[in-house]
Amino acid sequence: MRRDSSRQHGLTLIELMVALTIFAILGVLSYRALAEISTSRARLEENFMRWRAIGRTMQRIDTDLLQAVSPADQRGLPPTEAPPATSTATPAMILGRAASGGGPEFQFLRLDDTRGVRRVGFRLVDGSLEWLRWSSRDAVGQPTVEPLLDKVRDVRWRFLQKNIRLDAWPPSDRRNALPDAVILEIDLPDTGTITRMISLR
Repeated sequence: MRRDSSRQHGLTLIELMVALTIFAILGVLSYRALAEISTSRARLEENFMRWRAIGRTMQRIDTDLLQAVSPADQRGLPPTEAPPATSTATPAMILGRAASGGGPEFQFLRLDDTRGVRRVGFRLVDGSLEWLRWSSRDAVGQPTVEPLLDKVRDVRWRFLQKNIRLDAWPPSDRRNALPDAVILEIDLPDTGTITRMISLR
């Protein structure tokens, strides 16, 4: 019996269904791989921007605290910049609560290149750490407010004096003095707690 060599052989229905299934699986896998790459890239960019904001915040705090001055020891300031020790003005460095009912507010005197001695500070309000700047050495009027870091759960300021940690400043007998160091703890829900110690001596 001779075979008809001119007869065309095509795909059966089962072969066609198998081929379509394989292409569908490959398409889904390719889509999921591309989506995962896109999500990973977005997550990396988000993490990079977050750590960049944290770095800028810590640098801002470091810069201000390293320029902190005390009228009590004058630290090279001209006499006109240093009030007498009996002054009833706001202490050189003070930790309190934000007037708006927010979290802790930390204020201190900073030596400014253009304005002389002025009061600056940091406060936590509604999960945002803010940078405060007054035009003079006393906290009179409303300060200039600049947001530094969002998504902050808590901020804790502690003070090191003669190797003793203090939760409040100033002590009653050191109203216009500075501590040996300031310890900052920032509690962030996405990265954990960041601790930094800034020496003032």
